[in-house]
Amino acid sequence: MINEKERRMERLEQIIAQILSEDSLKLTIRNAGIFRFSASYRFEKHNHKEIEIVYIKSGHCIMGVCEKFVPLQERDCIVLYPGVPHWFFVDKNESCKIAQLESCASVPEAVEEEFPIFQYRQFHKFSDCEIIRELMEGISRYYRDTRDNPYKALQMKLLYIQLFIELSIKVEENRKAARHNKLNDIINYINENYAYDIQVEVLAEQFGISSRYIRKCFQKEAGISCSQYLTSVRLEKAKEMLWQSSKTVTEIATLTGFNSSQYFSRVFRQYTGRTPLEYRNMWRGNRAEERYMIELEKENWI
Repeated sequence: MINEKERRMERLEQIIAQILSEDSLKLTIRNAGIFRFSASYRFEKHNHKEIEIVYIKSGHCIMGVCEKFVPLQERDCIVLYPGVPHWFFVDKNESCKIAQLESCASVPEAVEEEFPIFQYRQFHKFSDCEIIRELMEGISRYYRDTRDNPYKALQMKLLYIQLFIELSIKVEENRKAARHNKLNDIINYINENYAYDIQVEVLAEQFGISSRYIRKCFQKEAGISCSQYLTSVRLEKAKEMLWQSSKTVTEIATLTGFNSSQYFSRVFRQYTGRTPLEYRNMWRGNRAEERYMIELEKENWI
């Protein structure tokens, strides 16, 4: 007698067979490759109609997604969905090397229902993603060498099918682990309360875990300390205010959680190589250009 697990396996096999037999996966790749960004690099806010997959090969960065900050380290992967505003900035102490894939694919409705990576949300973050990296790099190689070669075009499509299967596995693993992952709760708390005094010991008491555990988890999962992450978030918010508002340096220091404008200026210069006023003057007369900003249409993209 076939159990539920076996029935679902048969269903998934039928869907993949249908994709291949009917050639119903329509794939367009805009960008695929390996890229290196220097320390303190910042890519400004943008969005696009493609889904973007980023794997961290080395270094650290923080990805801004809408109003959230997502720390990423080596072997982490993030999936960003169409139309979602995002930007990223690199750690001040070292460069960051990434594998990147930006693509669109129309798929049958059955694929959307059975493979959770196609079910829209703002983003997914995954850890320990070596298999995903290998598939992304394979797709990148074939992407640059598929012209007039149907065998390589087919191989690229097969790798893409493997990729969305692996990503769907990661989504389901994340769902099961989410209830046990208090680090995400702490990161969300910092993202929302960066303007206030935040101490690791207070966080530990609030979330019912030890301060030692928080420090260990941050270093393991984010590659930086809790205090470094908090400082990075505060400085990115300060940059936005310097660029987009007329508030004074003292006002911005207070609004971003620094206890004095002198300390804020010192830390800002340490991280950026410029004083807050030098940073503001650098952008004076220019408005931030929102690259590729689009109005999200209701389409089936990946």
